[in-house]
Amino acid sequence: MSISNKLFAENTLDQFKAIETRLQGIQTQISTGTRIPQSSEQPLDAVTLSARRELDKKVEQFQNNLAKVNDRLSLVDNVFEESVNLSIRIKELLVQANTDTITHSERMAIRTEVINIQKTLISIANTVDSSGDALFGGFSTEGSPFTQQLDGSVTYNGDGGEHSLRVSESIKLPTSINGSRAFLEVDYDNKAFSSFDIINSFANSLLTDEDFTQDFSRDAKDGLLLDVKASRSPQEWSMDISGPGGISNITATINSDSSGALVSAINNASIGLSASLSADGNILVRSIPEGEFQITNVRIEDNTIAQADPQNYIQVLLPDGATEVARVSDFSQGLDAQADMVSAMIDSFSLTRTTAGARLNNAQSQETILSNRSTAVKTEIGKLSDADIQKLITDLQSLLVTQNAARSTYTKLSGQSLFDFLR
Repeated sequence: MSISNKLFAENTLDQFKAIETRLQGIQTQISTGTRIPQSSEQPLDAVTLSARRELDKKVEQFQNNLAKVNDRLSLVDNVFEESVNLSIRIKELLVQANTDTITHSERMAIRTEVINIQKTLISIANTVDSSGDALFGGFSTEGSPFTQQLDGSVTYNGDGGEHSLRVSESIKLPTSINGSRAFLEVDYDNKAFSSFDIINSFANSLLTDEDFTQDFSRDAKDGLLLDVKASRSPQEWSMDISGPGGISNITATINSDSSGALVSAINNASIGLSASLSADGNILVRSIPEGEFQITNVRIEDNTIAQADPQNYIQVLLPDGATEVARVSDFSQGLDAQADMVSAMIDSFSLTRTTAGARLNNAQSQETILSNRSTAVKTEIGKLSDADIQKLITDLQSLLVTQNAARSTYTKLSGQSLFDFLR
């Protein structure tokens, strides 16, 4: 088959154009360092590269979320480390205060320190993270979760939720611990107590220690009057009462208008005591025969922590009805009752810190997984997008040699006529 000069020229020029396009493409790859300067050149790899870059952004967001999880949980761990230390200090002060050798003024000095500890605890319970969000407010991250009222009580302004962030397609990690559970649900005697109320109880117990006792005993041969300060609503009272004939735990439901049930309980105990209601509604107790009358372990329904101004107690009077002998309060009003509650608070804070530590360890484990994922994705992106500069330079040099040879050959052939071939 013969080829005309025109067809030869057209084919050769097309080849030159293809070589020039390829040269330009290689030069662009070398200058940009990318293997796919235009998606039209390698569409399948371009689609794969786009998907990997999208995944890389997602993993990066997961890593950012995880960094915030670690930041907040580290703060939580620090808060409860300090909370445990504060609670231990309160326990030390309790042991110091609950001795016979300490004076009332010294107890008041201890009370001042206890009140300051409570303020510190409220302050750290209102800790915020680096973004200014409250750690212990649940989903409500704005404002202070805990507010102290004028009466010394502390209210919770947050909610019952736990803030969390997604750290993978299928995993969300909590960034904190709910403040209500952490500070307001100390488990003691199968009930939930606020840690702030426990501290308040200790402070109140110090305040009233000089005026109230939880263990009263006196000879009752001439009789003693018991003015029971009960509430207006029916209230269950229990106590250990001893007389010449032994000791008995009695229980009665009474109110401020009637102490008759308590009189019956004392008489039915058969411990060498007789009880009767006086004209003014007080209980007259006598020992028969002579002997000591004792009241201990008074328990009053709904009285669980010490009060700054106790309203329910037993005022012990001489038979004249005017001379006060003692004020016997509920057991919870005394210093002895505070020890177990403070210990429960220490245990609660320690357990909460353990929970925070476990969550922090989980987050750190996830950090390793995300780091490995990020490395794998970036490596694949590199393989898809990064140009092999050494190979491209070799290809460029080879194409330049080919281009120069083709041009030389074309110039030589195109400059010859038929007579040149017939020589």
